Amino acid sequence: PCAWLIGHSEGALVALAAVESGDGKVCGLVLLSGAGRPAGVVLREQLAALPEPLKTEAYAVIEALEAGRTVANPPASLAALFRPSVQPYLISWLTLDPAKLAAAYDGPVFIGQGTTDLQVTLADAEALKAGQPRAELAIWDGVNHVLKVAPAERAANIATYMDPALSLAPGVVEAVADFVLK
Repeated sequence: PCAWLIGHSEGALVALAAVESGDGKVCGLVLLSGAGRPAGVVLREQLAALPEPLKTEAYAVIEALEAGRTVANPPASLAALFRPSVQPYLISWLTLDPAKLAAAYDGPVFIGQGTTDLQVTLADAEALKAGQPRAELAIWDGVNHVLKVAPAERAANIATYMDPALSLAPGVVEAVADFVLK
């Protein structure tokens, strides 16, 4: 028997990394709201709106981590992201290229991406698809990073993240189930 790996957000990268060994126990992958580009690229995009000099400091930390070096005193306002205890993980994460990992996997792959995702973009889904051309790609209009219907406007979009009254967007569960049950 085999199991499906379903990864959301960073979990999509974890799923891709998990099948790198190719042990044959995985039926296929479902990658939802996953980055298709290296984490350093995505982090820089996400932090681009920071004011100077904080943005420059953040980029310097990313550059050091990409080079395999820890940073003893990251900017205090970014400690949640760059605190020393998480830096070894970040260093390992920054070495991974999701599109290359997708290209190396030869099993079934489903890629799902919403158009109002503020964290990863359609370009990420397209990069994953380019890496794994046989993958099935579903684009959900008006769906955000946590797979809920949401507007593009930032505050209203983020407000949906923690709203338990909102279920997953129509079509998300059905698309995944249809793919897995094929």
